[in-house]
Amino acid sequence: MTHAVTAPDPVRAPARPGPNRALNALRAVAAVLVVVYHLRQLLFVDAADAGDGLSTRLLYAVTNMGPAAVVVFFVLSGYWVGGSVFSGFRRDRFRWASYATARLSRLWIVLIPAVALTTILDRVGLALLSGTSIYLGDPAYHHTVPADGLAGRLTAGTALGNVFFLQTMAVPTYGTNASLWSLAYEAVFYAVLPLALYAWRGRGGIGKRALSLVLLLGLCALAGPAVLKYLPVWLMGAVAALYREPVRTWLQARSARWLGWSRAGASAGLTAGLWLAQASYSSVNVLLLAAATTVLLVLLVEDVGWTGVPGRVLGGLSDYADSSYSLYAIHLPVAAMTAALLTPHVAARWAPTATHWLALAGICAVLTAIGWAFAHATERHTDRVRRIADTLIASVASRTRT
Repeated sequence: MTHAVTAPDPVRAPARPGPNRALNALRAVAAVLVVVYHLRQLLFVDAADAGDGLSTRLLYAVTNMGPAAVVVFFVLSGYWVGGSVFSGFRRDRFRWASYATARLSRLWIVLIPAVALTTILDRVGLALLSGTSIYLGDPAYHHTVPADGLAGRLTAGTALGNVFFLQTMAVPTYGTNASLWSLAYEAVFYAVLPLALYAWRGRGGIGKRALSLVLLLGLCALAGPAVLKYLPVWLMGAVAALYREPVRTWLQARSARWLGWSRAGASAGLTAGLWLAQASYSSVNVLLLAAATTVLLVLLVEDVGWTGVPGRVLGGLSDYADSSYSLYAIHLPVAAMTAALLTPHVAARWAPTATHWLALAGICAVLTAIGWAFAHATERHTDRVRRIADTLIASVASRTRT
C-alpha cells in the first residue's frame, strides 16, 4: 500500500492521457534527429575538414543535434512514465507488479530483439568487413561506435547486462549499439521515483519505508553521478505531468491566438536549446534545453487542433512515434554496416556535397522504414504482452494465497 502524494488543486485524478499528436510528433522528430546525427558522423568528414561555407556549417549544426535530442526524450519519458507514477501514488493505486510489467514489457519487447539483431549484424560485419575502419575500431568513430575491441563487446555477459539495463554501469553498451546507454539511464529513473515516494510516504510501517530507502541509495550508488545528473531532466517532465489537469484547464481558458503565439515562442526556445546543446553539450546547456522542452510540453498538454495539410503532417509524425523506440534501438548497428559498405575507410568518408546530403536523406528514410517494420513485429504488440504478463502474475498470486 502507499500513501497518497499531495496533489495540486483540483485534486481529482487526472484523466488517462490519450494520443497527443503534438507530443508524439516531437518524439518522432527527436528519434529522427538521433538517426541523422549518427549517419552524418559515420559517413561524412569531420566538421573541421568540411569547409567554412555557411550552408555547410548550418547543415553540420542541424545534423549534430542527436545527443541533444536524447534530452528531449528524457523529458517526454518523465512526463509519460513519471506522470503515471505520480498518478498511481496520488490515487493510492500504485503497485510494483503492474508497474514493472508495464515498464518491462514496453522495454524488453524491443530491446531483446534489438540485441539479437545487433549480434547478427556485428558478427557478419566482423566476418565479412573486418578490414573496414568501423569494424577495426578506428578512433575517428569513437563518438558513434566503440573504438576498442568490438568482439569483446559481443559476449553473452554483455548482452545480458544490456538486457538488464546495466550498460555503462557494470558492462559496456552492446556491440556497435552505443545508443543503448540511454535505456539504462531511463530504467534507473523508472525505479528511483517510486522508491523515493515509498521511502517518503509509503505505507506498511517503518520497515518497508527503510527498505525502500536502502534500495534507493543502493541504486543511486550503482548508477553514479554520470547517470543521476540526468535525473532532474527526467523529473521536469514528471512534475509537468503531476500538474497536467490544472494546466489543461488553464490552457483551455486561453485564446487560440495566445496559444498559437506562446507555442511558437516555446518552439523557438526549444530550437535555441537544441542549437546551444549541439554547440556545447555542457550541464548548463542540457538543463536549459530540458527547461525549454518542459515549457513547450506544458503548452502542449492540450493538443493542437491543426487540420488540413498541417494536420495530416502532424498526424503522420504522431503515428510514426509508435515506431520511434524501435528506430532508436536498432538504427546504429544498421548504420554502422551501411557506412562500412559505403565508406570502408576513414579517408573515404564523404565531402559535404549536395549529392551526398541527398544520399544521407535517402539512407535516413530507409532506416526510418526499417524502424517502422521492426516496430510492427515487436513494439506494436506491447499491450498484448503486458496483458499476458499481468495474467500470469495474477495467476501465480492467486495460487500463492490459496
